[in-house]
Amino acid sequence: MNKLLEALNKNDEQLALDLIKAGEDIMQRDPTGVTPLHLASKLGMKKATALLLERGAVVDALNMDGVSPLHLTAAREKPETFAMLLAHGADPRKVERDGWTPLHWAGFRGCVPVIEQLLKYDIELNLGDNDGWTPLHLAAQQNHPEAVKVLLKAGCDPTIKSVDGQTPLDLAISQGNKEVIEILKAEN
Repeated sequence: MNKLLEALNKNDEQLALDLIKAGEDIMQRDPTGVTPLHLASKLGMKKATALLLERGAVVDALNMDGVSPLHLTAAREKPETFAMLLAHGADPRKVERDGWTPLHWAGFRGCVPVIEQLLKYDIELNLGDNDGWTPLHLAAQQNHPEAVKVLLKAGCDPTIKSVDGQTPLDLAISQGNKEVIEILKAEN
């Protein structure tokens, strides 16, 4: 592994910045295809993310699972570096191998600031993953009432059924997520 990837894995932003400025290879990948931009953005390293983007890092680089920096940043609830990636042209519609988009990750994590950023783009709100789960299914199952409210207000359909025939309400009930149950019942 190169020094830059090591510094980022150790969460040492200053060393990473020094290495980037010294000309370390920003296109290097680890054995799983993760780039320095994947690491810096998902860890919320604003300065390193900005410098990598300025130096020409590929904003939509995919690892072996088809995961982009935007996916990882949504999954780690890092709205500031998420916004930086979007501003540099990251594709908010990119689908990874399991069918998840950045909105699926934001719904799963209940990260309302990331959801709100994504809603500014022409994205498919009701796209199902490989199991037919929409971002609303994930937010309901994971008990994120505020995310459920934002997704519903944006136009997510609470009646969509997964491959197994479950609606977001069914998932909330199966998990005993009382507040989410009440929100979804009010929509039906």
